[in-house]
Amino acid sequence: MDQQYLSSLEETLKLATLPSTEVIKNATANLKKNFYGDSKSLPALIHILQNSTDESIKTIAAIETRKLLSKHWGSLDSNLKFQIKFSILEFALHNNEKKLLNHSIARIVSTIADIELLTSDWPELLDTLVSNSSNDTAIYILYTLLESDNPIVSKHLSDLLSLFGSILSNNNSSLDIKITSLSSLSLIASLIESNDQGVVDTNLANNFKFLINPMVDLLKYVVNSNDVLNSKDVFNSFNDFIYLDNKLIGENLLLLINLMFEISLNKSNLDDEIRLMALSFLSRVISLRRSKITQNKLGPTFVLTCLKIASEPIDIDDELDNEDEENENEENSPSSLSLRILSELSTELPPSQVILPLFEHLPALLSSSNFFERRAGILSIGLTVGGAPDYVFTHLPKLIPYLINGLKDHELIVQLATLKTISELTNELQDGITEHHADLLPLIIQIIDSATNVMIYKNATYALDGLIEYMSHDAILLYLEPLMNKLFQMLQNSSSPSLKCAIVSAIGSTAFASGKAFIPFFNNSLQFLEPLIHSSNSNSKDSDLPDVEIELKASTFENISTMARAVGPKPFAKFAEPLVNSAYNSMNSDAPRLRESGFAFISNMARVYQKEFTPFLEKLVPEIFKCLEQPEFNADELLDEFDPNDPEITVSDVLKVVDDDSEEADLEDKFQIHTGITMEKEIAAMALAELAIATGINFVKYLEPSINILIDQIDNSFGITQPAINSLWKIVNAMVKVHYENPVNTNNENYRNLTGDGIKYPVGAVSSSYVNNDILSIIKLAREKSLELLESEYTISIVYSILDNFSETIKNIGAISIMDNGNSSELEQLCVELMKILKEEHPCQVDDDKDEAEDADTSEMEASLYDEALDVLVSLSTALGGDFNKVFHSFKNVIVSQLNTKSKIKRSSIIGSLAEISVGLKSSNEFSKELLQIFIEILTKDKSLDVKSNSAFGIGVVIENSNEDFSSAYPTVLITLSKLLTKTEKEENKSIDDEETQEIIKRFYANACGCVARLMLKNETIIPLSEVLPVLISHLPLSTAFEENKPIFELILKLYQENNEYILAETPTVVEIFANVFKKEAEVKKLENESTLGREQNIESLKQFQVPDLRDKIVELLKFLDGKYSGIVSNNETLKSIF
Repeated sequence: MDQQYLSSLEETLKLATLPSTEVIKNATANLKKNFYGDSKSLPALIHILQNSTDESIKTIAAIETRKLLSKHWGSLDSNLKFQIKFSILEFALHNNEKKLLNHSIARIVSTIADIELLTSDWPELLDTLVSNSSNDTAIYILYTLLESDNPIVSKHLSDLLSLFGSILSNNNSSLDIKITSLSSLSLIASLIESNDQGVVDTNLANNFKFLINPMVDLLKYVVNSNDVLNSKDVFNSFNDFIYLDNKLIGENLLLLINLMFEISLNKSNLDDEIRLMALSFLSRVISLRRSKITQNKLGPTFVLTCLKIASEPIDIDDELDNEDEENENEENSPSSLSLRILSELSTELPPSQVILPLFEHLPALLSSSNFFERRAGILSIGLTVGGAPDYVFTHLPKLIPYLINGLKDHELIVQLATLKTISELTNELQDGITEHHADLLPLIIQIIDSATNVMIYKNATYALDGLIEYMSHDAILLYLEPLMNKLFQMLQNSSSPSLKCAIVSAIGSTAFASGKAFIPFFNNSLQFLEPLIHSSNSNSKDSDLPDVEIELKASTFENISTMARAVGPKPFAKFAEPLVNSAYNSMNSDAPRLRESGFAFISNMARVYQKEFTPFLEKLVPEIFKCLEQPEFNADELLDEFDPNDPEITVSDVLKVVDDDSEEADLEDKFQIHTGITMEKEIAAMALAELAIATGINFVKYLEPSINILIDQIDNSFGITQPAINSLWKIVNAMVKVHYENPVNTNNENYRNLTGDGIKYPVGAVSSSYVNNDILSIIKLAREKSLELLESEYTISIVYSILDNFSETIKNIGAISIMDNGNSSELEQLCVELMKILKEEHPCQVDDDKDEAEDADTSEMEASLYDEALDVLVSLSTALGGDFNKVFHSFKNVIVSQLNTKSKIKRSSIIGSLAEISVGLKSSNEFSKELLQIFIEILTKDKSLDVKSNSAFGIGVVIENSNEDFSSAYPTVLITLSKLLTKTEKEENKSIDDEETQEIIKRFYANACGCVARLMLKNETIIPLSEVLPVLISHLPLSTAFEENKPIFELILKLYQENNEYILAETPTVVEIFANVFKKEAEVKKLENESTLGREQNIESLKQFQVPDLRDKIVELLKFLDGKYSGIVSNNETLKSIF
């Protein structure tokens, strides 16, 4: 070999190691231009690697050799290839280099082997490696060959299992060799799973399972040695085992879980880093093998383990005063990670295995003399509510005393924990917890007034913020003036940007809760807040500001827009245009959080100003498009670093990314999704939809690019798939409304309301399109993309979102949502996916560990998915009418068979959905008789009042709509309801303080009354009015389920029209009932007029007259009664105003 060439190459490599950027760049350019283009550079680099005395040069030579192998190996003659293979293998096996360099050399061997083994040009390699199995590098080469999935090596998996198993069992094997063998076994397990036949080889699987015990012995050894570094490598392999097919891991997974419990609890003997590794394993198990945990009822053990670890002492001063790290996702201690695992448990497992055992432990924890245990107990409530809000809500009355005691606790860290928990509870349960404002708010204010620690003050403000935001409109008015004065004072006295941020948020929440009542405080609020959105140095870039100042600007901007929604367009008018311009500037900021706040601001402005916001579209929509086109992570930089032909990349750069071992290098950070940009894009997508909804016809020019960019995000985004789907369907609904703003003038039953605005769509599987081609094209794009995603999506929340959009859109615009021009193929496709979900066979539900025969409890998210699938069927029944019978025929038996479930929540959902389907089918219901029998059986036999309540509703609607004579069922139904009413009235008195039971009872009264009213309307002649009517009247007015007012009021009208003696006798009571009804209606109207725009999302359900002309008929009745009974109505303070 040319010595001058070798010397020149080595000298150039030496220059690339010097600490000079300019020298490195020049050396890199020289290497690429004058050396790497020639094939002789490859053997030259190998020579330098084997003979240089400079370790840094050897390291560069090893990395560069691997990079050039794919480029030059094929051009070398066979003799030279043979020499290189022989020499590099010998060098790898017998040199005395450091471990990292040895690994780089081993990868050169495996890279050559990947080429040569395929052509049988290195047959002796595997035998050589096996015969040197006591050599660290030989085993490492085998590991790298397995890692590259070399097909020749894969043929020897059985032999390799035996080899690595013998190494693990050999006491003389070095620790490094054992750890590499463990890593190799992990790779072999993956290869056994992913073989070409698609079937796990039973013999190989059994051989692997046989080796789990020696692998566990290795784990125990490194753990008991407190060997943190080697423990990381061992835990990496065990983390991979979580993903394995059940045939490979089997019941050994339970062994591993129990071992991790022991390790994570061993505070006295083990390093916290090792305990964190065990907890991380448990965290992965929860999400990946939840069925295994559920079936073996391990949830309570997980909960107890986490509570014990969460109760360990922490740094109190850091907890109370470390403001800098409060927003970081710190899990650098077993205590903090165990709390996060509690949160994961609540999301993944059924409440019976998490929340129930947690609540059983709370009394002991919260009464403990150990304040760390009190802290852990109170924090656990807040961290688990997100996964099971419905379950926690039902137990809220029992939790409120814990919160009160926590706020009064003499230990500040318990107070802090309670404040954090209140914030979490208000976020999830909203008005459920704010009903207890009288108990909580004064204590929070008291803590704010006496706070001397920054984190106490800040979290007290956050707790106050949350409590205010979801407080009822009437309740906030009790505190409004003193509260605003308090918040202004706090803002004036605060110098910390993060504290100001919390206070600003509380001011925004006060506006949100108080609505128009906030107007007197609006101008002062703007005077305080406007300066906060402007930088102190207008010449500086936003990204140069500290994060807390960026957050303050962004939060202030968002909260000002919330105030606009509260006070309405007129009070905000003079501020609107300059602030929209500021929003535009924010969208062009170099700080993602500020751009996000700009999009949030215009979203709220669009809701406030509706079509008046149209002039801003031309300026704002392109900014939204620009935002949505941003990549969520930058892979180009990383790929450039591996491109040997890139003149800009230097050897030094390569060494920063690819050390001795490119496959083992931690590249994860470079592929992390940029959460700031992802959140910004999510808000931008939402803003796009709000602009479409608000500006209507004026948005049409942006329609096509909007649809295209959202579909592109659904296809290619890693973080905003769900928001993009939601925005896509919102725009579809908005555009349908635009083209059908004039009501169809028909009272035909074959048409139903479209979008709730009096616009109607034809019922049934229509044979032609009832929307124009432009609208149809966007509907088709949305449904095609949604169905495509629905078929393969494994994330439950995204599947839920798709179903929710289908359900709402089908309900709003009819069958055109899912079929057009008589083509039902996509309806059939949707039904296939719905059937999978109902049978728990959808990709997002499939779990190898799941026992199909077991009626297992489910998490609330899984239960919600099931409910949403039923809701889609309900919407289809409404849209298709009689044509739904064919669809329902396929689903009926599957749904009805699931009534045998032990879950009363699921039974209630099923019965409720069957009843709603009956409403949708109306008189076209081909299954009336069968459904009626089911409803009656449930009414008479089920133990749950909630389930019985829904069955009563179902009985009523089936009989009301059927053309068949079901009068024979009347006696059974009436006797059963009578007994239930008597029993329920007794239960009502016993459970006066149980909010859940009271709500179920009120709904039962409503459904029972509605049922009886429907039966009487259908055939009153066989009902003993003298007995039934007084009972019905005694349970009026309804306290909930006001949709049942319709049949009840219609019955009252009918009886008065007939001059029925029994209703005439009840006239004074009837008048009082309607006085209460109109009072509630006035309260709803007031709330509608005075509350913040969009805050009262359920306001429709509060309306007493959900059919407009029904109110007019009742007014006419009251006028008649007023004349007949000498001012009985006009003398009533409430009713006289309706005349």
